[in-house]
Amino acid sequence: MGRERSVKLARGVRIRDYESGVSSIEIQFQYRGVQCKETLTGLDPDKKADQRYAINLKAEVENAIERRTFRYNEYFPNSKRARLFGHAVSNITIKELLENWLKDIERTHPHSTYRCYKKSCQAHLIPEFGDYRARDLTPQAIREWIRNRTGSLKSIRNDLTPLRAILDQALNDDIIDKNPLDKIKVSKLVSRTQAKTGYVVDPFTEDEIKTILTVAKEYDPRIRNILQFAFYTGLRTSELFGLKWGDIDWYNGTVRIQRAIVERKLKETKTKAGTRDIILIPAALEALHDQKQYSCVGVEFVFVRMKQRGPLIDYEHLERPWRYIISRAKIRYRNPYQTRHTYASQLLSGGENPLFVAQQMGHKTTEMIMRHYGRWVEQAEEKHQHVFISNFGQFAQT
Repeated sequence: MGRERSVKLARGVRIRDYESGVSSIEIQFQYRGVQCKETLTGLDPDKKADQRYAINLKAEVENAIERRTFRYNEYFPNSKRARLFGHAVSNITIKELLENWLKDIERTHPHSTYRCYKKSCQAHLIPEFGDYRARDLTPQAIREWIRNRTGSLKSIRNDLTPLRAILDQALNDDIIDKNPLDKIKVSKLVSRTQAKTGYVVDPFTEDEIKTILTVAKEYDPRIRNILQFAFYTGLRTSELFGLKWGDIDWYNGTVRIQRAIVERKLKETKTKAGTRDIILIPAALEALHDQKQYSCVGVEFVFVRMKQRGPLIDYEHLERPWRYIISRAKIRYRNPYQTRHTYASQLLSGGENPLFVAQQMGHKTTEMIMRHYGRWVEQAEEKHQHVFISNFGQFAQT
């Protein structure tokens, strides 16, 4: 226990003598309604210069408190009160933050989303930044990693999503003072050629569709039915797998798309707009009618695997027969997702309204339609140039 000297250096600045014979300078100030006392180590209470330093420090602290820029750990990093005010220096690492964040994502998000984030963390973020303390991660370190990354701009941004999330959280928790990602423009660090994705819209022609379906029927009628339905509805593969007989409105000729199977798990559709009713054109209805003999009785899902192996739950269940059929048909290979692009491009080039096509495919607006299928819209415009299809203005007013 120390005792106060009779000599006061200034208001709130005191020298304390301890029974051990050691003396120190102590400053006192009010912060957030709390009376704070801090001992200044390394100062000689008997030196005028050190006394002036303590007086000036007290004034600086009070000035920072008044301007609301005071952070306890910056002035008193070893003080227990720094933790009281949420300003303690944290040694938590990026790895620890990512692992805790992934636990929350696994509990609150679809399994497929969790798998994607986990892959980004384990393949890229933890190996590169895991050992950094959160407060030591700099914009320069992140920029250097981005410059050396391969892959498209979209994939890099996807990988940075977990990092941004934990840094925003660390900022809210006062672990860091600013998010280093806020100072980074990712598109400025990726070359123009690298920024482009290698995936292109490459639809099948009507002749190719006929050939594929002919070979598919020889392979297995159940596979022919799912491929025909895919070509003439534009459903995603996951939506085809999740389709149940109860989703079909035979009277109105529509089907309700409200679920998908992703990563072997049943989930809701990708977006709110993804839950939709689509109109079944004759070719799609034909595929359903033929499929009844294989799965309608006693089976919940519309499309099933061969030899009574149950529903389709893995992309490989369709990918393997697809590759065989494309090879036998002697058609240039494109992946099964191009059936969706085929549906959209055929409708648009035939003059269908882009908004209607967007709704059929589960998009909220026409933005994606125009971005990916703009040239087919132009083809339709050329076919129907200067032709009015509405009744507006067709009759003279009297």
